[in-house]
Amino acid sequence: MSTSNWEDAKARSNYHFNKWHKDTDCVQHLGKFTGGWQTELQSVIEDAKPLNWGNRREGTGRENVNVDVEAEENDLKTAGADPKMTIYRGLKDFTKCPTLQKITDFFELSSTKSKLHVQFTGEVLNMHVDKLYDLDANPNNVIRIMIMLQDWEPGQFIMYGNQQFDRWRAGDIHKFDWPNIPHATANASNKPRPMLVITGVMTEKTREILAKPINKKV
Repeated sequence: MSTSNWEDAKARSNYHFNKWHKDTDCVQHLGKFTGGWQTELQSVIEDAKPLNWGNRREGTGRENVNVDVEAEENDLKTAGADPKMTIYRGLKDFTKCPTLQKITDFFELSSTKSKLHVQFTGEVLNMHVDKLYDLDANPNNVIRIMIMLQDWEPGQFIMYGNQQFDRWRAGDIHKFDWPNIPHATANASNKPRPMLVITGVMTEKTREILAKPINKKV
């Protein structure tokens, strides 16, 4: 067992981990969804459940994945933070906001895991590298897609490598090199920051969809 999730991630990744090198290409923009989901969205934001490193997989279908939670929490302890602090709020039930399910279905993935990922003011998901190796033997077949559900507010942060991603608009779609790029999110604004995170195995139809910029009304 590792004592640090961060150090273990660095050993797996091909990222340079040079904080003085200015990254400019960590975020890959895929296009934009348009539609009137804002009224629906408010109710599911309020339903989202606070999650920490230890319970974040509950209800995702990936509860039994072998993950070293102790190592994940050790990084917070080492930093002087509460290892059980809320890192974000999650929700998988899109009954009240069917648009989120329509967006998920659009990509025609297999083994799809989709969740509403919300951060309220003061919530932080510390720097880490994703571990989605249980979804397919070939990591290149696995994709994680983010859809920003409301316009960016000053104080809302997403960091990919050392590139700050901000000033997004509602409906903007992006992805990143999940096996290698370290990333973190935080909210120091006065409003919740909701995004939809869709993870799954790409099908041939998925690859066709991603071969050109997305411009879709849902």
